[in-house]
Amino acid sequence: MKKSFLVAVFSLLTSIMTAQVGIGTTNPSSASMLEVSGTTNGGAPYKGFMPPRVPDIAARDAIAPSTTDVGLTVFVEGIDCFQIWNGSAWESIHCNNSIEFINVVQNFDLGNSWGYNTDVSFFDNGTLGFYGITNASNSIFSNLTTLTNDFLGIRDLNDTEDGNGTTGFVTITFNTIDISTALGGVTVAFDYAFFRFDNGDDAEYIIIIDGIPQPAVELINGTSDLSLSGSVLELIPGGTSTVALQVRVKQDGNDDVGGFDNFRIFE
Repeated sequence: MKKSFLVAVFSLLTSIMTAQVGIGTTNPSSASMLEVSGTTNGGAPYKGFMPPRVPDIAARDAIAPSTTDVGLTVFVEGIDCFQIWNGSAWESIHCNNSIEFINVVQNFDLGNSWGYNTDVSFFDNGTLGFYGITNASNSIFSNLTTLTNDFLGIRDLNDTEDGNGTTGFVTITFNTIDISTALGGVTVAFDYAFFRFDNGDDAEYIIIIDGIPQPAVELINGTSDLSLSGSVLELIPGGTSTVALQVRVKQDGNDDVGGFDNFRIFE
């Protein structure tokens, strides 16, 4: 026991005399006084360096460093900051950030934090055709009973006889949203309703994850005056950086209408 102790003391003194101390390594850098290795002689498992921690500001101040203790460092748990003594005061080197994801919404009323654009301009030709923001008080749109207040409405999108609309799909693209701070992932959601969609009247949506469009998901394939309503809830996994949404609709005829509302991304 005594012999082992003397060997340990001798080894420590030898390290001090050579001015090179290694922890986890027998070959510390010649440029350092102390080298702490992330492994034991290059083998797994890896380990980190834990700086001295104090619970709060009062405990940090109790250290009472002098003007010559420049560079003294501690991690203050109460403020979640790594700090250094500059000779007269403590400075924060880095503080952990608690950035939370802020939900976005587009309900065409007061909730408009999720912007969008459309590749076909809005138009209003009354009962002949309509594409834009409307509500149930607007003629045949009263048949979309599951949508509330203002919503995005479509009636005879193929109103080309009046110089509006398109014979193909209109695409509504919602802005790309940074969801990297939502570590547990988010949900992309919206509501839809269709009244008397017939052959050739179709709707689908596409989720875009980290800039990559996912396969289109069909909402309705119109046939024989088909009416349909519901909600979409798409789970986006944690670790995703960005998400966007496209909704695509093709519709002809002023006796059938479609609508969308309550687009949102939430944790």
